[in-house]
Amino acid sequence: MTLTLSHLTRGATRAVTAALLAGTILSGAVAGGARAQETVVVAVSPLGADSNLYWTTTGAFILPSLQTLVGQNPETGKYDNSQLAESWEHNEDFTSWTFRLHPEARFNDDWGPVTAADVVHSFNLHIGDDAKLSGISKFREITVTALDDHTVRFDIPSPEPDFLFSHAGRGSLAIYSKAQFDAEGLEGYETAPAGSGPFKYEGRETGQSVTFSAVEDHWSGASPAYDQLEFRWVSEPSTRLAMLSAGEAHAVTLPRDLQDDAAEAGQTVLVSSEGAMQTTMLFTGQFLNPEAEENRDARSYAWADQRVREAMNRALDRDAILEALYGEGVRKLPVYTMDPRFPGYSEDLEARFDEAYGYDPERVAELLAEAGYPDKFENPKIPLVVTSLAGNPEFAQMAELVQAYFDIAGIQTEMREQDWATGNTAIRGFSADFVTPMRNAPVRPSALGVQIFFTSEASPHLDVGDPELNKLGADLVAETDPETRDAMLEQMFTRIFDSYAHLPMATVPASVVVNSDLVEGWTFPGSTSSGLSHFELIDLK
Repeated sequence: MTLTLSHLTRGATRAVTAALLAGTILSGAVAGGARAQETVVVAVSPLGADSNLYWTTTGAFILPSLQTLVGQNPETGKYDNSQLAESWEHNEDFTSWTFRLHPEARFNDDWGPVTAADVVHSFNLHIGDDAKLSGISKFREITVTALDDHTVRFDIPSPEPDFLFSHAGRGSLAIYSKAQFDAEGLEGYETAPAGSGPFKYEGRETGQSVTFSAVEDHWSGASPAYDQLEFRWVSEPSTRLAMLSAGEAHAVTLPRDLQDDAAEAGQTVLVSSEGAMQTTMLFTGQFLNPEAEENRDARSYAWADQRVREAMNRALDRDAILEALYGEGVRKLPVYTMDPRFPGYSEDLEARFDEAYGYDPERVAELLAEAGYPDKFENPKIPLVVTSLAGNPEFAQMAELVQAYFDIAGIQTEMREQDWATGNTAIRGFSADFVTPMRNAPVRPSALGVQIFFTSEASPHLDVGDPELNKLGADLVAETDPETRDAMLEQMFTRIFDSYAHLPMATVPASVVVNSDLVEGWTFPGSTSSGLSHFELIDLK
């Protein structure tokens, strides 16, 4: 249920505004019954990229001042027209999608109405050589045409039944003002991108924070009930908790253990209305490709041997790990990117998971002995990445718990502390040689997820090199029959499952801890890459 709260009218002095910009949280009434201006502070892990040019980031965070074409309902997560597209339709084989824009949509800072020309302009920016967004390679095959001022068509060379996902929570296309670009170029975007959202961009301190002001009387009717929104990038979870406890932050992301501490201290843990993400640890490299050089002779990837991969999976007590990471309310994940809400879901794999992947130290010892591990491997150490990512503060602890179980099983490890951007650079440069935490957030339609994380079709950087998966992925691109697509996806998930191609973990809701004295409630569906969204719905006390 969405909580509502009546607020006093706005009215404050320049001195109050200056204090807010400095990060001070103020609340309460002022003379005459007017409400003091208030800045809502949200503290999260540092981003993989810190830029106003969204297409140059990995998509972990989209500026609240910008909008996509398709929105999502805060309670159900279903696609809706709360963003820039008023309606949409597709042709019979899903190769052409037409969007009609809200005629009243306007950019902030008097940059004029949002038109089809802005969509085409933004699309061209997003497919440039400097684009880093996941899945953007498929966008480069699309032709975008402005049919009139408020109608734009996307023509795609192959069927895209899940095309709305790219324009909703995943946000592969944020709409910028062409008029601002024509007047100020990229420098204008870097300094202060206009955007059309319910927040107006105010400024950022690179590596530290970014600030927005609320737009009164926003064209969509979704104006926030507070005055400013500030995100602070804070690496240490304990520091974020201290900020929350001291009233220096309204909301923070925390790992599970600190969430429990915060709740015991009287703070409130809020979770998304829908499952927000799936987590796993992915093997990198072409380890299922029989022709890949790195899998031959030297065997620098110990996980190129399926027996080692199975042993790694069976060495993990997932029940204990997931309890430590997330607490109650999560589900073990049989196959990363498989979800009962989407085609390809297999009840058989769900039923077989404990038998095939369950914690079994005796079987682990047998598998390692059969593989000749560690003596027959030139490099038996498994590099585990220790990293953090906005919306996933538990990633570092995930790697540490996995290491602990591997050590017990006799699987040698090497811990690599690196930021998210460094890991992405290695993956995109095809030089990755580690096992890394990964998230599927928001939970993608299965056809998109499996292509991105396991085949060469959507994101070749994560291609595991399996000829069978790549053939099925290529065939899936051209297939439009729903029953056939469902069968193909189930076959792909079965292949991933049977070959132990990853270390699947869980499907979890997004969570945020709010200061109980400052925040009444906040409804969000967990539909974005960071899990957080709908910041205009933060209700204050």
